[in-house]
Amino acid sequence: MKLKALLIDDEKNCLTSLAYDLEQHCPDVEVVEQCLGSKAGLLAIKKHQPDLIFLDIDMPYINGFEMLEMIPSIQFATIFTTAYDKYALQAFKISAVDFLLKPVHSEALVQAIEKVRSQQHLKNAEKQIQFLIEQMQAIESDSVKKIAFPTFEGIEFVNLKDILYCQSDNNYTDVHMVDGSHLLISKTLRYVEEMLCDFHFYRVHNSFIVNLNYVKRYVKGDGGYLVLENGKDITVSRSKKAELLKMF
Repeated sequence: MKLKALLIDDEKNCLTSLAYDLEQHCPDVEVVEQCLGSKAGLLAIKKHQPDLIFLDIDMPYINGFEMLEMIPSIQFATIFTTAYDKYALQAFKISAVDFLLKPVHSEALVQAIEKVRSQQHLKNAEKQIQFLIEQMQAIESDSVKKIAFPTFEGIEFVNLKDILYCQSDNNYTDVHMVDGSHLLISKTLRYVEEMLCDFHFYRVHNSFIVNLNYVKRYVKGDGGYLVLENGKDITVSRSKKAELLKMF
């Protein structure tokens, strides 16, 4: 079954380009309407009841976030399209919300569609988008406290202070908590590193990211190792040793 999609942007050339890329690379997506701006987008959502929308953030009068807040119940997947902005991208990553950078590349587009196809996450859509908006505000005020991790069941919202360390498990990551519990998430350690790197976490080894707030001591050696407050030893790779020690 084809996904019914709406494209919402205030730039006509962006709509045309994205529609062409979808036609060429994503034959299982049917673009039912191209909407020039948020007002047209709101009307089209009501009319078509889409499975998916591609939504520009930075639009005049009503931006993408404000448009979504005007919808009583979000029953569709949302992929945001945005130009590069460091704070916005960080907010997307820690909120586990799908986004595409402009100009949109075909490979990233195909991957985004595959993700929409493979995940039944509509029950989390409204909560994720609200969380994204909160995180953008939190990043600007340097008060981020939570992060959203994608799991096999949906989305887990976790306090940063509750994360002790993260360990690679092939294409997944095992997140170990201060209370001894752990959470297996459907992302690589590299992806998790990008989410956490601005919040006093550091990748000390190919297999480990640690919360530096819970480091008890460093033991010298070839690369050495860290001892965390719960007694766990975490190996430090030789290439990470010097940079790590500068953080203390």
